[in-house]
Amino acid sequence: MIQQKMVEKEEELVCSMNHKLPIYMVVCDKSVEKNKRLLCNECMDNLESNLNNVMSFKKVALLIEENQKKKVQSVENIIMMNIKYIDETQKTLLQLKSFIIQQLDQLIWNTNEWIQSLQLIGQQNANYSFFEQLDNLVNQVKIEQFDQKPLIHSINKINHSWNQKLISRLNQFKQFELSRKCEQLLVNLESINQQQDSIKQINTIQGSQQIDNILLKQSNLEFKLIDDFNQQTDFCRAIVFNNTGSIMISSHSKNIIVWNFTQGKLELSNKFEVHKDYINCLVYSKKMNYFISGSKDNSIICWKQIQNNLWDWSQPYQQHSNQIQCLILNKQEDQLISGGRDDSIKVWNLDIIKNELIYLYSLNNTAVVYSLSLNQSETMLASCAQYRYLIWKKGANEEWELTCKQEIIKGYKIYFISDQQFLWVTNGKNIDQILIFELQDGIFKQNYDKNIKLNTNELCEDDWLNFQIIYNNDKNMLLVRHKYHIYIISKVNEGSFKIIGSLNCSSHYIYGTMTDNAQYLVFWEGKQNKYLSYELLQK
Repeated sequence: MIQQKMVEKEEELVCSMNHKLPIYMVVCDKSVEKNKRLLCNECMDNLESNLNNVMSFKKVALLIEENQKKKVQSVENIIMMNIKYIDETQKTLLQLKSFIIQQLDQLIWNTNEWIQSLQLIGQQNANYSFFEQLDNLVNQVKIEQFDQKPLIHSINKINHSWNQKLISRLNQFKQFELSRKCEQLLVNLESINQQQDSIKQINTIQGSQQIDNILLKQSNLEFKLIDDFNQQTDFCRAIVFNNTGSIMISSHSKNIIVWNFTQGKLELSNKFEVHKDYINCLVYSKKMNYFISGSKDNSIICWKQIQNNLWDWSQPYQQHSNQIQCLILNKQEDQLISGGRDDSIKVWNLDIIKNELIYLYSLNNTAVVYSLSLNQSETMLASCAQYRYLIWKKGANEEWELTCKQEIIKGYKIYFISDQQFLWVTNGKNIDQILIFELQDGIFKQNYDKNIKLNTNELCEDDWLNFQIIYNNDKNMLLVRHKYHIYIISKVNEGSFKIIGSLNCSSHYIYGTMTDNAQYLVFWEGKQNKYLSYELLQK
């Protein structure tokens, strides 16, 4: 309960003359100062004139007390109303605490069950029959070396099953650093048996050529530096080439930079400032000199070449309520798909001749859209939502419809290699892998045997900004940037992958691409603040 309390002390209630006598009357006159309104009997005797506007002290004190009681009651009602809601919040928080503890206890119990299941399979593999082994000795049966593959396969199945259960439950705690550490430990566990198996293969395979096929870091590609003369102090977040590799478009903060590109060398052609904020992404037509830009200012602009170094740009299109993260074109180049930081995917009709976009509809990605990719036949669209990927298929009305949403270890890049296979580039400091997913019985499942192990780097996370993944089917060259390194990767037998070259840039501020013919690699590097151009030479 709230108690009323007078600010002044009782002894402070004295007359203005300080006669040290009890207060008898109160002057109720606005013209009298408030600290001179109290009168004792002596004050009343000394008054030179009669005061009509006076009231007894007892009556005034009673009125003030009644007013204050009403005020206290009003204050108490307001306070108690707020406290009631806070009490409810507190009770809910206690319930949440209990729920979280239950969830964590369940996770801990699951890990105990997981350990027990592994111990059980271990024990099953350690059991043997004395009489059977004695018979082998008597009959001089050759004891073959223990084949680890069935055991590792069984362990992997158990690990994968429990891994998916735990990662799914851990997602509700992903804002905590320790939860992310658990996630990374679980992902690392997925690959530990494959690594041990690879080491065993290396030790048993004879011949250096066979060993080279297993060692992913074996380089079969030379990066020949051609040009490093062009400085740029502000960020370049995206680079694209035209289909002949003769024109390169890059971003410089909110500016579009047009370059002539000849035999790996850059020559500035033009510069345009149309966007109002950083340009995050670019996509270039494969049919004509035409490109599209997406910006932090929430807009998309189309650019069409009208003469050698002159370009016409469209109005800014703004259907996204936050910055544009990624853009892709279909093969017909009549549809553009954009992903934004507003958790949405927008689908547009594109008219290159008129240089305009027509907005069609929106898809809810449930989180920020960091990357998009179409499969080879363009019947599926994959989107990256950091901790999950989404697969969309075309419905009867030719609109994209969500068919799969799968939780996964943190990443910013997803890319279809074919209709049956896509890759996921991990992001965390303590994991350096590209995960491979393959279509099995209508569902994409991770193929743990095909994960691509990258250079270990715990100094940073992989950056989300645009460095396009590109696959050149003719030369079988896949371009992927991860943390400090740029990788060139080849597909080998049965859809597995092998790193044939990597370039260490000593920085994760690297954004670029390669020409369509996979002859040149160009990127802007933030440590030196300049563009670097390399020729890719296969040995």
